[in-house]
Amino acid sequence: MAHNGILFFDELPHFSKGILEALREPMQDNRIRISRVNSKVEYPSDFLFIGAMNPCACGNLLDEHLECRCSDLEIQRYKNRLSEPFLDRLDLSVVMQNVKSDDKSSFTSKELHRKVVEAHIFRNKRGQERSNAKLKDSEIEIYCILNNEAKETLDMAIERFRLSFRSINKVLKVSRTIADLDKSKDIAKNHILEALSYRRR
Repeated sequence: MAHNGILFFDELPHFSKGILEALREPMQDNRIRISRVNSKVEYPSDFLFIGAMNPCACGNLLDEHLECRCSDLEIQRYKNRLSEPFLDRLDLSVVMQNVKSDDKSSFTSKELHRKVVEAHIFRNKRGQERSNAKLKDSEIEIYCILNNEAKETLDMAIERFRLSFRSINKVLKVSRTIADLDKSKDIAKNHILEALSYRRR
């Protein structure tokens, strides 16, 4: 039902392990296979997955004004409900902070919309038909070109964080999108660093 749309899981760790692990295939291959004794059925499943969760079971871990009621063991158990293979399939991980009365956005919604449209146009001009998130491995080599500084930065990150092949490709695709927003032909060091900052910690 979420094909060509958005699949949103609120309170992500509270979904059963079976459901979360079953999501790995459609998130990776954009299709889902259902096997029975005498038949196999395959459905297209190309969706944008969004998950939301609290930092801990009580929800107060990162709050400046409220006290967390969870023990270290409870926090770890809460986080362990999400497996490494499942988390490895997420492109971006962002920790949200409490909104303050004097907080102001750097961009208006109209300005953000314009930047996204311009990034799409910039991408299309290089002859790339597929969105950055959906690039195949062979297409990453063609469209995700790094300058020398960016290559050195990525190599250091691979060594330091022991990035898997899947994780490296995700960093490249996210940094390609950041470069497109900057209208940069090649991926630069700052694009790689920003993409790495969106990896889960």
